[in-house]
Order: sequence, then structure tokens, then C-alpha cells
Amino acid sequence: MYFIGVTTSRSSIHHLFGRWAALAGVPDAVLSGIDIAVGAAPDEYRAAMSRIGDDPEACGALVTTHKVDICRHARSFFTDLDADARSLGEVNCIVRRGDRMSGLALDTVTAGLAFRAIIPERPFRGTALILGAGGAAVALATHLVREHRPAELILTDVSADRVDLASRLTGARCELISGPEGNTKLIESMPPRSIIVNATGVGKDRPGSPILAETRFPENAIAWDFNYRGRLLFLEHAKAQSIRAVDGWEYFLHGWSRNMSHFFGFELTPELFAVMREEAIKFSR
Repeated sequence: MYFIGVTTSRSSIHHLFGRWAALAGVPDAVLSGIDIAVGAAPDEYRAAMSRIGDDPEACGALVTTHKVDICRHARSFFTDLDADARSLGEVNCIVRRGDRMSGLALDTVTAGLAFRAIIPERPFRGTALILGAGGAAVALATHLVREHRPAELILTDVSADRVDLASRLTGARCELISGPEGNTKLIESMPPRSIIVNATGVGKDRPGSPILAETRFPENAIAWDFNYRGRLLFLEHAKAQSIRAVDGWEYFLHGWSRNMSHFFGFELTPELFAVMREEAIKFSR
């Protein structure tokens, strides 16, 4: 199994993969990382897909960061895409079976599972501000539109192209900003109890924070960062104001376990996920 990202060797999955594979009945499974820089040339995405296709033992790949670019620049390598991959224009799960290469977009499901762990009541009717309008951000927004009734749903991004695409895909209010100042202004205009999500990748793939240090969060807000490693300044700013701060660990667990179930063909039952989660908790202690 391959793992396409930016700094794949730093991921906690390397400590968990062998344990989880054994629990799932594939103890001989091997994980191999492919690092591609943010904003890489299209040929790099095609080279990654060629590597997977040329490896007779490859069963697929999980994609982080490059979900939209792998779909855009290497689409010809896929024999088929699932409905969400086609509609959202992103692939985070590549399943190889013989000559077939299937592209799946599972983030709408895994983002929803992680969201439920933070806010269990359904439907969510509060305000959600998602910083970022890339693949993961659009997936969460899509889940909220499908499964909940938020009072307001807002996405932001520094890219006009991503803002335009996110607006068309989700129907949400999408704001073009020039940098952290724009996100800070929006956060400070949010009503109490809003959930504010860092889906920009800033803090993991790129150092820093998507907001200014002096940002004032609304009362009783929830700050959720999709990142779980690195110095998460976004969450540090929230914690300094006694705001509930949630990192991306639960999202990481749901994402990897569900992807592995597709790669290796096992059923991810609630009972198996609970055991896998307990293994992860042992590692994180």
C-alpha cells in the first residue's frame, strides 16, 4: 500500500500500520510513502500513479494534501471514479485490482464520522466556518449540506479558483481572502457556539497559522484543526482563550481505517474500529 503526501515519513500511521494490518487479517502488508511538494508539477502526480500501476503487489494508495491535484493531473490513470470523486473532483483513496485503478473520495464519510465525535447531536444547526476550500474542506461542507442543517456555512480561501469551485460544489457562502487577516475578521463576526475549522493545511504542510494571534473567538465556540501533528498555532490561539480545541486525531483514525478496509477488502465493523482505536490510544499515550 502506498501513501501519497508531503512529508509522509512523519505520519503517525507508520507506528500503527503494522498493528492495524494484523488486526485486519493482513499481517504482511507494507506501507510505502511517496512525497510530493505542495504545488508540484503535473508530471510528479503522473509519476506517482505510474509507480503504483507498475508495482504488481500494490493494492492502492491513500492520498493526503494532493487529493484534487492527483485527480486533475493524473485522471487518465483511473479506470473509474466513484460518485463523490466525480462530483467533487478529488481522490483520496486509490484502489488497485489487477488492471483496474479506482479513485474514491471517502472524505465526505470520514469527515462526517469525525464531526459526529465532536458534535454528536443531529442535525447540527449552528454556524460553521471552514478555513480553506480544498478537497478536505469541500468534503466536510458537502457532508454538512447533506446530513445537517447549519444556520450558515462559510468557506474561505486565498485562491479565487478554489473559492469559485467550492461555491459551485457546495452552495455555501465562499469568501476570497488575502491571508490570516481575512480569516480573523470572519471569526470575530461569528455568533456564539460556532464551529471553526482549520482545513488549510497550515500548521502541518506549511508552518504558521491561518489566523492572527490576536484573533478573538466567539463565546463557546469550537476550534477544530484537521491537522494532528506539528505546532498547531490555530489551536494554541483558541486554548489561550479557553475555547474548546480539537485536533485532527479522530479524523486521522477514521480516514486511515476506512481507506485500509477498501485497500485490503476487510469489513470495518464498529467493533474492529473500536479495537483499532484502542491500539492508537496506546501509541499516543
